Amino acid sequence: MLDSELIERPGKGWTPWAKGAGDHDIEKVWWAARVLHFPKLNVSTWFDGSEVVGIWHWGYRHEKWTMKLKPADWQPLPEVYRLAREAEKQREMDLYRQRVEKRCLEATARRQETHGAHTVLNSGQG
Repeated sequence: MLDSELIERPGKGWTPWAKGAGDHDIEKVWWAARVLHFPKLNVSTWFDGSEVVGIWHWGYRHEKWTMKLKPADWQPLPEVYRLAREAEKQREMDLYRQRVEKRCLEATARRQETHGAHTVLNSGQG
């Protein structure tokens, strides 16, 4: 794939360019597609197999996105798979939050060990 294919306006069979981030809209329709990010081009591209089905411009470019039109026989993601994906994303977010909280508590404990537990309160007494 050439860089020019990622940044030029796609032709017939694509939605018009829309402003903003289109990742959720693209993933609703092309739920089997996988995203690849091209940071040097400030473009993210969704591939369904070897076919490009979505393009999102971001960064120094004004945010805009487009996607290939739905096929005539398109069906939404089956409910059981959608729920499994949502549960997996929720587990990932919970794990991330736990790690952040743990790092924050460890950093707070290190600061207290370095500076003393109540240096400001203890300096005025005595």
